[in-house]
Amino acid sequence: MYNWKKITLNILWSLLGVALIVLFVFAWQAKSIKRCKDIVVELVGENTTALFMNEQEILHILNDQHVTIGTAINALNLAQIERSLEKTAWIKNAELYFDNQLVLQVRIEQRVPIARVFTVTGQSFYVDKSGNHLPLRQLSVLRLPVFTGFTSDQIVLSRPDSILLQNIVEFASVIKEDSFFTAQIAQINIAPNGDFELVPTLGDHLVLLGSIDQLDNKLDRLYTFYKKVWVPSGINAYQVLDLRFNNQVITLKKGMQPIQFTGPLLLLGSTVITNDTSAASANLPVSAQVIKDTLPKLPVVKDTTKIKKPKTVSVVKKAPLKNAGIPVKKNVKAPTKKIKIKSNNKPNIKTLNNVKKSAKAVMPKKA
Repeated sequence: MYNWKKITLNILWSLLGVALIVLFVFAWQAKSIKRCKDIVVELVGENTTALFMNEQEILHILNDQHVTIGTAINALNLAQIERSLEKTAWIKNAELYFDNQLVLQVRIEQRVPIARVFTVTGQSFYVDKSGNHLPLRQLSVLRLPVFTGFTSDQIVLSRPDSILLQNIVEFASVIKEDSFFTAQIAQINIAPNGDFELVPTLGDHLVLLGSIDQLDNKLDRLYTFYKKVWVPSGINAYQVLDLRFNNQVITLKKGMQPIQFTGPLLLLGSTVITNDTSAASANLPVSAQVIKDTLPKLPVVKDTTKIKKPKTVSVVKKAPLKNAGIPVKKNVKAPTKKIKIKSNNKPNIKTLNNVKKSAKAVMPKKA
């Protein structure tokens, strides 16, 4: 009896396995018969309002991969199609799947630029947070900081150019988080030595920023200067603002010339606070302030020219000639007048005693 039960269970399990295989085969055949009914493209990501990839362009890429309406589902390799879409410069991530209605859902996350960069040859491109080189697209307009003077047009950059591009990305990210400087900074020039120079939207001046070291501190100093000095003085009162030195803002007013030294330091005159209280620095004009311990020490040149002393001429007195008949003048001392001193210790000098007395003011008497 026990053997019959065991045999019956084995037969049932065998029939169940065969049924599963049959159902799997039928499902596979049904899937091969099913075809794509529609394709829906959806843009996702940080900024979906800015369009740099439109639906027609994505459908054109899918068409190149033989993905069309009516294509059999089993003929599509969705993972390979995703990789081909992500090779496009503006696509960051792509996801494809079929829903229950046999509609192909295409979710595209596009790259969002944070700056526009102009090279020294006049070419331009966009750059995103990851430092990717993005071609120009005119599908959408964004207010982005503009960097000029980049040194390379190549997509594959050298190490110095790559470091400079990373500095641009970091600079643009800081500006993006600040609404004031997003509106105030119109252009950022890159000097040949890699320093940054800001061209403001409001005001006719240039801001020398230097490197991006302590960038937040430099922008805070610039904002404080704008608020407390620049607005009360007038937006066109200054022509250069220098933020390259720690904890100070060096300015150059309109109509003034910078002070140039033979050393590597260039001081721009006006409103620089220093701890040097020597007499030399105290007598400097306002346009020639001094930064302590930064001026190059000049060698002291001694004057080796000797001052010629005038020669003394010795006068020899000759003895008077005898029998010459010329009278000889003798030095006779003039008689000195004796001044009698009175008991009140005043000299008896008539010229002093005969001085007229000045009239005295008489105060009016009280009534």
